Amino acid sequence: MTYKDPDVAKFREIWKQRQAARGQLTVAEQREAFDLQMSAIPLAPNCATETLNFDGVPAEQITPANAIAGKALLYLHGGGHMFGSIKSHRSFVSRLATAGHVTAFHIDYRLAPENPYPAAVEDALKAYRRILAMGFAADNLIVGGESAGGNLAAALLLKVREEKLPQPAGLYLLSPWLDMTSTAESYQKVGSRDPMITRDGIDLVAKAYLGGQADNAFTSPVRADPSGLPPMLIQVGSEEVLLSDSITFANNAAMAGIEVRLHVAPEMPHAFPLFHFMLRAGLAAIDEAGDWMRQRLGEKLSAAA
Repeated sequence: MTYKDPDVAKFREIWKQRQAARGQLTVAEQREAFDLQMSAIPLAPNCATETLNFDGVPAEQITPANAIAGKALLYLHGGGHMFGSIKSHRSFVSRLATAGHVTAFHIDYRLAPENPYPAAVEDALKAYRRILAMGFAADNLIVGGESAGGNLAAALLLKVREEKLPQPAGLYLLSPWLDMTSTAESYQKVGSRDPMITRDGIDLVAKAYLGGQADNAFTSPVRADPSGLPPMLIQVGSEEVLLSDSITFANNAAMAGIEVRLHVAPEMPHAFPLFHFMLRAGLAAIDEAGDWMRQRLGEKLSAAA
């Protein structure tokens, strides 16, 4: 297939080489390698970081110079519930924070297979409670996440609803993995085009995350009733097997009367804004997410950056 975006072919080749190298590594080595590669990407300019502890959950606060007081983002990193960390996602979160004019928080939630469901959801809920306790009002807070972090972000808001806590102002999902099964339409129609995720890979990480437990609406939010959740922005690439997850979840939310903005980016692979340093389309997507966050948090888009 020929791609119009000149960055795409180069990215796909680089990722193919990385995937081949990963196959020779243990889980611990893959975690270390991913952190090392991604932590080399610099933060957005003029961002300050602070190490925090949310009741035993390691956390980091990133405050850009343009952050508006009282406005916040809780971001949950992806990585199949098995990989990723504060280190790997620090650069991306700093860019989201700068684009949204918010103070961002992200956490090192417990990973599978050592800590299967519901460990990560429990950690995310601790972080949500602590951010509220810090004085950030729920209607001044956005919750977001990509891939498995999108799964966790959606599950968190279902848990927030169950706990009768106030919902945040918005839910930002980037290429969310919202279905533990691998039977959706996009696996058949897009599987041969996806350079990053396979059905076998999804089945492997799903098994690790579930840890022998039955799948449910918190592990597969596409099967949840989304009523009561806040407005959503969902960004996803056309070249990923998780495309159906976004479409189904957006449809469910729309049917429940929730405002949803679904952006399917042509030619783009999984979680493409995370790789903004290789895919320039990712920078435009970050700007889109920032504009949406600012709208949800009540800032006029004409405000000075």
